[in-house]
Amino acid sequence: MKPIYRCRVCGAFTEEPWHCDKPAALFMTGEQRVRLSKLMSAILRHIPHEAGLELDPGGWIEVEELARAIRERWRRRDLYQWVTRQHVIAVALLDPKGRFQLSSDNRRIRAAYGHSVKLELGYEPLSENELPEVLYHGTVMERLNSIIHEGLKPMRRLMVHLAARPQEAIEAARRHGSRVVLLRIDPRCLAEMGVPVYRASHVMYLAPHVPPECIKSVEKVSSGTAPAMSDA
Repeated sequence: MKPIYRCRVCGAFTEEPWHCDKPAALFMTGEQRVRLSKLMSAILRHIPHEAGLELDPGGWIEVEELARAIRERWRRRDLYQWVTRQHVIAVALLDPKGRFQLSSDNRRIRAAYGHSVKLELGYEPLSENELPEVLYHGTVMERLNSIIHEGLKPMRRLMVHLAARPQEAIEAARRHGSRVVLLRIDPRCLAEMGVPVYRASHVMYLAPHVPPECIKSVEKVSSGTAPAMSDA
């Protein structure tokens, strides 16, 4: 991940070392950004209790409370003494997949998707006119046979994750193995079968399950293959 800079003029967070025609101040290294992003995702999606936190029914927590818990109560807090409220906000604002949502005043934060803890996220199902033409899901060959027969299930998550672009689906699948398979999902098929589709971020969508009838194609992806932007 790129470092995060802060503009010396307007105060905006940016991935570019120049902003407002002036050099920006380094705010967070790429390594710090990755480490904090992963920890925020883990706490807000799966293990708030391990940081001594209790999310509200919609998954929200005060940004200041999250930053303080990471500094003071996380088991490896020695690695995170530098974390402030502004670091949490910067990671959330610039996340490339929209993993986090901030309240309008930046006082509260939640994970946008990926939860295993039981929550009510409050997303409204997309109308037929709002559905994208195609969505993608990445998996590995070892799971393909059961998916073809049973469809996609949330497993330990609340929802099945579907990506607007193939590269996000492929990246997610590569965390589970090297023999990656890209599934092309028909959102209109989901609607016709009564399966709601929710938009969680600019690139990620959610569905409670995907029947096998709505998997329209399967493509093997070699380990060196770059995802094709033209498919989106």
